[in-house]
Amino acid sequence: MDPRPIPAFYCCYLLRSKDKGRSFYIGSTPHPRRRLAQHNGDAKGGAVRTERGNNRPWDVICIVTGFPSNIAALQFEWAWQHFHITKKIPDDQRLNPPKEVRKRPKRPQLTLKNSLSNLHLLLRVPGFNRWPLALRFLCADVYKAWLTHSKRDNGELRDGFQVFRDFERSTKPTTALRVSAPADLGKKEPPAMAILGSINVTYSGLKPHLAKSLALFADMPMRTCFVCADPLDPGDPMFLTCPSEQCLAVSHMACLAKKWLQDQQPPGSLLPISGTCSQCSKEHQWVDLVKELSIRGRGGKHLPKLTKVPRVRKSKVMGFSASSSNTDAAGRETKDRQDLLEDGLSEVDLITMDPEDDPLPENWQGLVDDDDNLSMTSTDSGIPSRSGSPVHSSRQRQKLEIVIEDSEWDSAEVLD
Repeated sequence: MDPRPIPAFYCCYLLRSKDKGRSFYIGSTPHPRRRLAQHNGDAKGGAVRTERGNNRPWDVICIVTGFPSNIAALQFEWAWQHFHITKKIPDDQRLNPPKEVRKRPKRPQLTLKNSLSNLHLLLRVPGFNRWPLALRFLCADVYKAWLTHSKRDNGELRDGFQVFRDFERSTKPTTALRVSAPADLGKKEPPAMAILGSINVTYSGLKPHLAKSLALFADMPMRTCFVCADPLDPGDPMFLTCPSEQCLAVSHMACLAKKWLQDQQPPGSLLPISGTCSQCSKEHQWVDLVKELSIRGRGGKHLPKLTKVPRVRKSKVMGFSASSSNTDAAGRETKDRQDLLEDGLSEVDLITMDPEDDPLPENWQGLVDDDDNLSMTSTDSGIPSRSGSPVHSSRQRQKLEIVIEDSEWDSAEVLD
């Protein structure tokens, strides 16, 4: 099996029926916005249980993020669904013990109270409390109920656990120890789809960090570990770099993990959760550094897309003469810049980008980029047409028809 990088995003979510406020469902997904559309019947797929009765439409009311793999998310999902029998919860701490003695006791009815109470318990148990998880609330009333259960529970979440109130249209995290309800709980909540659409589920956020890591050894091959001061081997990718843009700290993975464990973490831990860079004095999450390393070493198809330098699209206007004013040329340049910014480029990319530095590869005919909406056109490179005559720029350019075939996965059976 080929090694894979850490997923860009994976979460467990809690659904609540809009029409029947007492119906709930727990699931996991790498794309919550698409998954909600499937549960509501707006897209193919979705769990059979969410199709029964008149429970549609559903709303996502809270999600747990930060899972290092899809297997980890599935483990948490199963424990959250089967809180009455999961071995992750010790018997003396179980809030809803099974009522019958049998091999597989019947699952108790899922309610908002036992969902949030057992979620709070799962985030505290030894099997999950060391994971780099975070909690996001999309409904104000659910967050208020969470505050109530947090006060009643006999345990506290680990120090620094992040809780996001997305219903406030804010991404500023609050610590788990802050249990005072905000004053604006009664404000109108944004739609769940809009909130889920604002969550980045791709690797695009790692692009600056990845580009800096690749450039460190390209500019200066001989670097030393910032912790142990031993030289780093450019051929060995098992080193970690600081995510800060101006920080050049590079360390062995084992050296940095040992240092962060000694600085902040309790004894007996194998991996740190977070730590402070000794050079830039900024705190970073351990999973962010390791995720960048996994993309750099196991990126596969994701790595070329993240390291690709987009080319500037030159605006070609038919009939444009050299006597045009400088104002018109400046207007076209501004429009081209706005188009590139809408495509996801930053101002830094536009400044450093040179179309002459990115020539077409020899096998460019067979390359397909899903992220490009540019149509294929003939060029003046002298490529022979079907009739055997070369194609010149003076001839009319023909756009190739783009055919998008349906995926065979749409007809597959979805197991939840």
